[in-house]
Amino acid sequence: MTPIKLLIDAGNTRVKTALMDADGHIEPWFNLPYEDILAQQLPATVNVCWLSLVGGPQQHKLLEKWLGHKLAVHQVESEAQAFGVSNAYAEPRTLGIDRWLAMLGAYNEQPKATVIIDAGTAITVDWVTADGRHLGGWIAPGVDLMQTAVTSRAPRVFTRQEQMWGRVNQLGTSTPDGLLDGCVNMFAGIVRQAIYVSEVELDWFDFRLLFSGGSTPLLPIELKRRGEHRSELVLQGLALYANT
Repeated sequence: MTPIKLLIDAGNTRVKTALMDADGHIEPWFNLPYEDILAQQLPATVNVCWLSLVGGPQQHKLLEKWLGHKLAVHQVESEAQAFGVSNAYAEPRTLGIDRWLAMLGAYNEQPKATVIIDAGTAITVDWVTADGRHLGGWIAPGVDLMQTAVTSRAPRVFTRQEQMWGRVNQLGTSTPDGLLDGCVNMFAGIVRQAIYVSEVELDWFDFRLLFSGGSTPLLPIELKRRGEHRSELVLQGLALYANT
């Protein structure tokens, strides 16, 4: 049997995986919450794993329990430079590995000025030039974290359990609606500001805008049309390391 490499994008709340064959072809496998991964049976042909880990110690323990001790596990860390991309951070390893791998995946797919917006537990924005220079980025609370930050500090502000998402370009007529709508519009505002910075401050008019993360569907259609929804960028970056 031909050995298969396992690629794992372990985020804060979910685990995305893919299988890579000897020719470097990637086949998506599953995208699940951490508590569901133990039920997944590892293919017998998998003998090595490449790991991007953002989650904390508890998530790491779950992964170790699932993988067991039979696989060689290579945990990737952010670098100063790799695969044509240079890191803007003075301390490269402090850049989130998911952000680093997403930039590598995007740039090696198409070396073009690119803005990557990932909207998960946190909202991150990163800029990469056409020659592979990471210019830096932003980190902000994700939509759920914004809501929690308000309700945990303001006792009279509340949400409804059955309400999950707010609405862009809408005005709330109740406290739960006002909170949900406000947080979603904050997210949309970050995206609009990222586009403004790209076009006005950086003088970019021909650039890629790539979205990933579970909150992306909340954006208004006029913003989503500006870019592409690309949930596999971290796995693409991880595949570059696995191929070497």
